[in-house]
Amino acid sequence: MDTKSVRVSAIAEALGAPFSGSDQVVNGIATLSDATAGTFAFVADPVKYADSFLAATARGAVLLVPIGTGVSTVGEGALLEVENPRGAFAIAVAKFFVPVIEAGISSTASVHPTAQVSPSAYIGDFTVLGPGVVVGDSAEIRHHAVLAANVRVGEGALIKSHAVIGEEGFGVDKDPDGNNVRLPHLGSVVIGSHVEVGNFTTVCSGTISPTRVGDYTKIDDHVHISHNVQIGRNVIITACAEISGSVKIGDDVWIGPNASIIQGVVIGARSLVGIGAVVTRSIRENEVQFGNPAKRIRDNHRPKE
Repeated sequence: MDTKSVRVSAIAEALGAPFSGSDQVVNGIATLSDATAGTFAFVADPVKYADSFLAATARGAVLLVPIGTGVSTVGEGALLEVENPRGAFAIAVAKFFVPVIEAGISSTASVHPTAQVSPSAYIGDFTVLGPGVVVGDSAEIRHHAVLAANVRVGEGALIKSHAVIGEEGFGVDKDPDGNNVRLPHLGSVVIGSHVEVGNFTTVCSGTISPTRVGDYTKIDDHVHISHNVQIGRNVIITACAEISGSVKIGDDVWIGPNASIIQGVVIGARSLVGIGAVVTRSIRENEVQFGNPAKRIRDNHRPKE
């Protein structure tokens, strides 16, 4: 891949990580099995992947390793010791190897005159920003996305292509003649800082108050989030999950693929909802639940951050 060059010492400084070995120039990233001199990779478990780890070291690769990892020699390569090699790899790659998107608004985008877009944000091709939309600093709204009236997007957020945010939720009631009528939804949506919303994902407007997505939450592709949902910080919601209206999701929750959550329940902080689970009752903090209907399997022993 084409990237700028960066020295090992610069990566180490950015991560606050000590390094040993060669302060070589790094030109790209690689998998552990393919890593050679001039490339950057990580190993989460040097014992489990000992053969690949030692081979990459012998080839002179630059590797992120767990704190306390030691080899007799790193040859022409380099080792950077970090607490979480995979997480550190993500941070370093984002900083040094991902192409920078230039700020600006595409000529094909439709931006309402009352929308406010930070000069450092990016608005992609054929994206629509409705009246009163606010897009924060360094946010990236990709192509063919729709942000309806009064949606707010925080600093550094990423809205991927074809996402729809802030249009009406599915609220239906009856008129005096017994006909179905739509319940208006005027609360819009607030997307926090450094949130990611995936391709073809929908986040519906709140009825009166906003639907909210907390800072650093990551939402996969093809997810549906209904009206009035309140999502905390650092939540992960994976592909094809469905979150019904007025659900409250605590911080650091993980929701598996194809999970369905009935309206109005509370998902406690640091809980885990398994793949395909159907949640019909609230879940306490630090629980793991699977199945249809979802049932407690065990505690989730994730530390409170």
